[in-house]
Amino acid sequence: MSTYQKASLISVDEAITRGRQMLLLPRIVMVVGLFFFLFPITLILIGVFEGPPFTTKVWLVCTGVTVFCFVVFFYLPYLFWSKRTTRWKLWAFDNVDDVHELKIMATEAHLCPAYGTVMDKLQIQSTEEREQWRKLQDRFNFRSAFINDPDIPARTEVFYSKVHLTIHILFALLFIAIGSVMEYLTIKHDGPTSLKIIAALIALVPIFLIFKSVQRMIKKQPELVLDNQGLFTEQTGFLNWDLIFNEKVTRVDQGKRGVKFTFNFQHPGGIVNIDISEFSISKGRLERLIRVYKGRYLS
Repeated sequence: MSTYQKASLISVDEAITRGRQMLLLPRIVMVVGLFFFLFPITLILIGVFEGPPFTTKVWLVCTGVTVFCFVVFFYLPYLFWSKRTTRWKLWAFDNVDDVHELKIMATEAHLCPAYGTVMDKLQIQSTEEREQWRKLQDRFNFRSAFINDPDIPARTEVFYSKVHLTIHILFALLFIAIGSVMEYLTIKHDGPTSLKIIAALIALVPIFLIFKSVQRMIKKQPELVLDNQGLFTEQTGFLNWDLIFNEKVTRVDQGKRGVKFTFNFQHPGGIVNIDISEFSISKGRLERLIRVYKGRYLS
């Protein structure tokens, strides 16, 4: 399998960053346009179901308003988004160093739908653009080129984020104060025993959180170590990059509990899942480090 021949290729991060910049305005226009499209439609529907019967003239006016709103506030913003998205993906998949990684990251960042999906087919594109997009899929038959990032050091250590830990401690202190005041007032006014127990729990449970946060804050050993030879975690010890595969950083939506980020990979000993939500590293940064370090090792 040969390498894709092009004078110069850019990194996946550069392509994703440019994509976010290019598609920010179209997304804003689409959201605003959708509101102005749905608002008059909603008023018309309310009039149909709640108001007096429409006359022919009123129906004509409503139809005209609906068509106008559809064209101006829905179709044109959607056309703008489709064209800008098409322009970015044709440029990105032609100039990036790793189309396999770009496909994953572009889908996760909601920059463009994958080739052949329903949303991909619904995008407004010319025949020439669709043909160019189809031909770019042939790039997946080439071996990905590796572009080193000299700004990334030979070794990176990842610890728990002191900012996150400090916030946890402050919230814990707040609950200790609330619980202590509740306990004091309950005892002073001879409140029910159940309320005394609840107040005591509110004051005492956060102490464990403070202890755990301080323990992580003063810990000297890093949670992750990435370098040109491999990866170290507490669960696995040190592993060379050729023993690590199917590595990915996943964003997990937990509903009211917020968002969690996990680092997952496989090795000869099994599957590893590490919660990195409170680590001092972002999802994008960790993904970039993995690509560069593994690329250095394999090249």
